[in-house]
Amino acid sequence: MVGGEISTGSFDVIEALHAAHQRARTALKLAASLGTASATEATAELAHAIATTLGEDVPRHMHHEEEVLAPRLAGLHVVVDAALERMKQEHFQLHANLAQVTTLCESIARDVSRLHALRFSLDTAVQTLSARLAAHHEMEESIVFPAIRRLMPPRDQTDVRRELRARRRLDS
Repeated sequence: MVGGEISTGSFDVIEALHAAHQRARTALKLAASLGTASATEATAELAHAIATTLGEDVPRHMHHEEEVLAPRLAGLHVVVDAALERMKQEHFQLHANLAQVTTLCESIARDVSRLHALRFSLDTAVQTLSARLAAHHEMEESIVFPAIRRLMPPRDQTDVRRELRARRRLDS
């Protein structure tokens, strides 16, 4: 997995969600950097870490948003409900892009000598995923995240944070 999480008692649900988004952005930047990397063991290890983050951690984060976060926000405001529906649709669409980058990184991790043959496909896949994920994160961070702070009761925020931390421990 790429990146880590600050572990303090005051690290709230919004900060935790932002940290998950930052890990995804970092993984994509690292995936983009593979295009200019040398075919070394360190590159293979990096490709494996990227594949783990994009293939396991990011989908688990999306599932958490849909299964834990969305039900607590649903019905609180019409704009938020529309954003939650959009979030779910975009998650579904992002899975194919995540799988493509993950598969390419897994291939590089298994046989780093394939890096040169895959670099252009990887670059295209990373650019596509980066653009789609950036737009998705922008929507969540501008509508869903503020709704958590403004509309979700503090107890629910604490529960979501606790469940997010439990998920992160499973990811490690």
